[in-house]
Amino acid sequence: MLARRLAPNGHDVTIHFGTDGWRAVIADQFTFDAVRAVARAYAAALFEVAPERRPRVVVGYDRRFASDLFARAAAETLAVAGVSVALARSALPTQVVSWAVASTGADGALVITASHNPPQYSGIKLKTASGASAPPALVRRVEAWLEQAAPAGRPSGAITECDPLDGYLEALARVVDLARIRAAGLTVVADAMFGPTAGLLPRLLGGDATETIEINTAHNPLFPGLKGPEPVERNLTRLKKVVADGGATVGVAFDGDGDRVGVVDERGEYVSTQHVFGLLTRYVLEVRKERGPIVRSVTGSAMVDRLAQRATVPVIETRTGFGWIAEAMQEEGAVLGGEESGGFAFGFHLPERDGVLSALLLLDYLVQGGKPLSALLSDLEAAVGPWCYRRVDVALPPETATKIVEQVRATEWPATIAGLPLVAVRDLDGVKLEFEDGSWLLLRPSGTEPLLRLYAEAPSSEAVDALLGAGRAFLGV
Repeated sequence: MLARRLAPNGHDVTIHFGTDGWRAVIADQFTFDAVRAVARAYAAALFEVAPERRPRVVVGYDRRFASDLFARAAAETLAVAGVSVALARSALPTQVVSWAVASTGADGALVITASHNPPQYSGIKLKTASGASAPPALVRRVEAWLEQAAPAGRPSGAITECDPLDGYLEALARVVDLARIRAAGLTVVADAMFGPTAGLLPRLLGGDATETIEINTAHNPLFPGLKGPEPVERNLTRLKKVVADGGATVGVAFDGDGDRVGVVDERGEYVSTQHVFGLLTRYVLEVRKERGPIVRSVTGSAMVDRLAQRATVPVIETRTGFGWIAEAMQEEGAVLGGEESGGFAFGFHLPERDGVLSALLLLDYLVQGGKPLSALLSDLEAAVGPWCYRRVDVALPPETATKIVEQVRATEWPATIAGLPLVAVRDLDGVKLEFEDGSWLLLRPSGTEPLLRLYAEAPSSEAVDALLGAGRAFLGV
């Protein structure tokens, strides 16, 4: 953890970058002083890479409370530090900002967003010149500069305003056949979760036989009815009802900054993010006929491995956090990268999560497959077997969670756990136990919240429950 004394009253603000950015409670840790400190540190890190020229940075923001004001403060600080800044005119999905970076040749981006966190939070995500989430090396440089005074004396850079949304939508039209989806006569329900994806699917899919119905489109930073704008089943009650009652084809939901997707089938039943990962993997490999490695985090589904094996392409496993996934995608020339939280990136677009593109590709799979989503899920099960997944979060201070996992790492494991033969124990990220039938159990501290997370995937819900129970027993929680 890094502490930086920011306020004249001696109040210490802790700035710690987790699996994808820094998040904190507004007016407590997340203050204008803290935002300016991160912006100065980011500028210093960029000048380290290219000291002979003026870096260019895109600054974007979501719809959370005062995000536009925090973004303006970050932009002004970057400019004073010598950076040329393109400041978004309005709230945008994070991947639109990433696209703006990649398409204009900028050196990176700073995005004010707390993604799916509760409404009292805000945060900062940093991006590289490719638009990808900042890799660990860049994060470490920024954190190091937080511990010292950033260089002064450089001539100030200019701030210009930008609106990259139209260009981003045109880029989507180049990688997915929107005319085919528009003509298919689908009924798509889209839950914007009060975030900046509101209005995008109607713009992309309107004008022909397909109809798009949106819910939760208002700009309301309290996210009414939601603990936070996260597209997980407990938050999709309204979406499920609208889909089921209206006879819609499919429902999709986007998180608070639009880079993750949640899915509901035509019956109004939630589709797990792991099954969405499986569907997208099958679509990319077997419908689009793309060939190249698949990158998944340590929490990614065994279904991905089975599908990759069928297509004779490698699977690369990374630590949790899209910075690791994006880095591996670029190094290996991957066609797809994903994580269990519903974030997916595509090698034919950007090395960055994109919830809107993920939804469009699923719609294209529905059209080309000629079947409802529930039938495509049945086909997936027929191809790779049945798989169930669940995650349990235990509230614990980060130091406690880390200490417990370190203790578990030193455990001498039995030959079988929950009746399953244990074949491997790995510590890439937390402790992952792998079993003979492909099942797995992972124990790891959260990188963004004070939680200890337990993950399990197995061929039946009973086996998943047994593994999670064993995990709790090992942890003593």
